[in-house]
Amino acid sequence: MVKPDDYEKMLDEAYSLLPDKVKETVRFEIPKFEVFFQGNQTIIVNFMEVCKYIRRDPKVILKYLTKELAAPANVAGDRLIIKGKVRPDKINKKLETFVKTYVICKECGKPDTELITIEGVLYVRCSACGARYPVPPIA
Repeated sequence: MVKPDDYEKMLDEAYSLLPDKVKETVRFEIPKFEVFFQGNQTIIVNFMEVCKYIRRDPKVILKYLTKELAAPANVAGDRLIIKGKVRPDKINKKLETFVKTYVICKECGKPDTELITIEGVLYVRCSACGARYPVPPIA
């Protein structure tokens, strides 16, 4: 049987062995599109993979990107093909804005959300904390 004083000593020793800063692991990181140019087209190679990762319908993301980039686009297999040349950093910035607006919960900061429409208004509903708040429509 361990005496209370021995337990305290062992606990202090264990705490002293811990690093000063424990590395915080982030469960969700905003993904990046892999982009290359082919002629006068911009091709996003991992479009469907990113859609699955952020758990959003590819049609919704396609609609958002075509509006924000002011360029027509279509899905071909797992790729997104944008007519015209668009800088990769600009595309990834738009994706980051999309994720912050339509994926990550404003209340708890978790990505466990879904888009729902109630009486014509688009909402983000969080399954982690139960929050629900309106977001701008994706025209």
